[in-house]
Amino acid sequence: NALGERFMERYDPERMELSTRDRVALAAYTEIKEGRGTEKGGVWLDLSHLPREVILERLPRVYQTMMEVQMLDVTREPIEIAPTAHYSMGGVWVRPEDHSTDVAGLYVIGEASSGLHGANRLGGNSLIELLVFGRIVGQAAAHYSVNLPAQTRSAKAIARARGEVDRLLAADGTENVRALQRAIRDMMTEYAGVVRTEAGLTAGLAQLDEIEARMANIGIHPDIAGFQDLAHAYDLKSSALSARATLEAALERRETRGCHNRSDYPDMDPAMQVNLVWSPTEGVTREEIAPVPEDISALIREVSADGKLVE
Repeated sequence: NALGERFMERYDPERMELSTRDRVALAAYTEIKEGRGTEKGGVWLDLSHLPREVILERLPRVYQTMMEVQMLDVTREPIEIAPTAHYSMGGVWVRPEDHSTDVAGLYVIGEASSGLHGANRLGGNSLIELLVFGRIVGQAAAHYSVNLPAQTRSAKAIARARGEVDRLLAADGTENVRALQRAIRDMMTEYAGVVRTEAGLTAGLAQLDEIEARMANIGIHPDIAGFQDLAHAYDLKSSALSARATLEAALERRETRGCHNRSDYPDMDPAMQVNLVWSPTEGVTREEIAPVPEDISALIREVSADGKLVE
């Protein structure tokens, strides 16, 4: 209760349009940052005031996981928690009608795609999203493929990819790939996590510059276990790309909207009701949100959350 009261003193949940999960994360973040966290950098979440049958009915996976991993009964004992990255509301730019991209024949669905969730996501939408756009994209890709005169492959793209693999396998630098992955993870947690500021995002970009410079000196060492270093190297490259896109877009969005919380810009800016599109060559550009088609708009209705457990 004290945690919730301190949260209510600092933030207006109605204005921020936060889900229950986001409110807990923001409250936990505040407690940790202000020095009231646990020794391990978390906070205690106590569910013991709820009837046991309610927890078993509504939070069965939480109960089961904690029992299996830590032999901890959440109906009686508190859980140590901390905010962490849970979901992405952005991804590869796609056309809204069929999730195709600027690369002919490339389609993207799921969390890797952009534009579906807006400022926040609804719990459970990820599975529905895969089912809906899995069908749409499958049909679009089949239509694209069947109308091609030939299934051509780009010799230039294949040669470039093979060349990159060869260069990575020959890399014998002193930087450890996994250590750089951890460095990006820790930097993003610190500067692009629950609460963001101009100073923090700028500091994050400066650290990312240093990490990318170190990436030029990585060492790849295949062993009897396989090519795990090579796989981690590609993950590192994509993580650095995603981190830069996130940091620069968050720096550009000088407002608080949905799960994006800028403590230096606590209000919502109507002019920022746009999608931010990032590319390595053009940086961040603003894209107007397409209007909802009439046939879809006719199906939209308000759904009451009264008496329901919402994320």
